[in-house]
Amino acid sequence: MDALSGFRDAIALSVLPYAWAEFLRYGHVPDVGYSDWFSIYPWMLDKNFEYVVMRSIGQIDLDEASELKPQSTPGITPQPLVRRMIDRPMLAALLERWPARYQTETPTWENTAIFRSLNMANAAARLPATAGETYYDIGRCIALWVSAFEILVHSGSSGLFDVYDNFDKAEWHLTKCKEKEYEAHGHKAGLPLRTLACWIYGKIHKCRNDFQHGNSITPDSLLIPGSGRFLLHYAPVLYRMALTGLLELKWDGDPPDANEELDTYEQNKLDFGYFQGDMEAALATALTPSSKVQAQTQKEGRSAN
Repeated sequence: MDALSGFRDAIALSVLPYAWAEFLRYGHVPDVGYSDWFSIYPWMLDKNFEYVVMRSIGQIDLDEASELKPQSTPGITPQPLVRRMIDRPMLAALLERWPARYQTETPTWENTAIFRSLNMANAAARLPATAGETYYDIGRCIALWVSAFEILVHSGSSGLFDVYDNFDKAEWHLTKCKEKEYEAHGHKAGLPLRTLACWIYGKIHKCRNDFQHGNSITPDSLLIPGSGRFLLHYAPVLYRMALTGLLELKWDGDPPDANEELDTYEQNKLDFGYFQGDMEAALATALTPSSKVQAQTQKEGRSAN
């Protein structure tokens, strides 16, 4: 069951960050935006193919197939998952680690941490509530996201600055993302300035602390200062970049010797970088009010037509 859950988590976290990156860049509401869509359905045929059985933490049950009235998780309807929705470089990297984690008697700390963190991220990425959503539901999700980030870098002790340092391991390309010019949460005189990813994550970390420590919470606590964008939308995108840093995910293909293979090589390199490019552009939207981004997207759409 652990291995199956790890497989599910790897797929979910190769889909959800890209979905929210597309939302932040273009305003497209994700078809699959929460991990509820990846939940394992509890009803299954029995071993003799006579009945359907259900086994969950809450109960165990058995019924006749003709009496079963299946339904999806409350709050969502089934959606197809197609190739374009999957961050393929990230999924390939995670599935390469999957057998090393679950088919080894003594998996490494890093492989264990990756799938432990993925499981926490999967929980963080669920719908905050199916109805009657409150600030506290959002706060719970934010707290789980921070735990997912910290588990990735935990090797005896971990905290805010360990997460920051892990972001620095990623190979950033967009100027707005790679420049270190921000006083991220926890900054003190004499400490180095940080990247945009660290600055946004610092806001999430502080928000988590306010929720968990009983500090005053207002609607502005959940927004990025200046742009007014929703903090929680950035957590999946940041998580993808945290995985990028830990996995050292970067293009390392060798250029071909034959000229006729060069086009294929360049196309594969472009495809590899496409997904991270969207992640970085999505993080950069934190600097721009959402109304301006939407207006620019509409303008570009009119120009294309």
